[in-house]
Amino acid sequence: MIKSFQANVAGTDFEFNTMNVNRLHLYQIYVMDQGQKKRFHMQADASGIFNITDPMACPEEILPLEFALNEAIYLNNDRPVPVI
Repeated sequence: MIKSFQANVAGTDFEFNTMNVNRLHLYQIYVMDQGQKKRFHMQADASGIFNITDPMACPEEILPLEFALNEAIYLNNDRPVPVI
């Protein structure tokens, strides 16, 4: 079963909420940004790498963490991280 979880990535706390408990495919991710809780989505592409679906919805300082967030999704679901 795919799970929701919380993780600290590069010193920032994130909430990862799975949108599919049967397949590792799509997450809603929440992060605090300037005192407000922001939400963005990450979805797996054909090779299994999770990408931010709408960079405009994601706080700008989080964009460089995209691959680290991808790793957090795999590691928190006890799965090997796909190689790029």
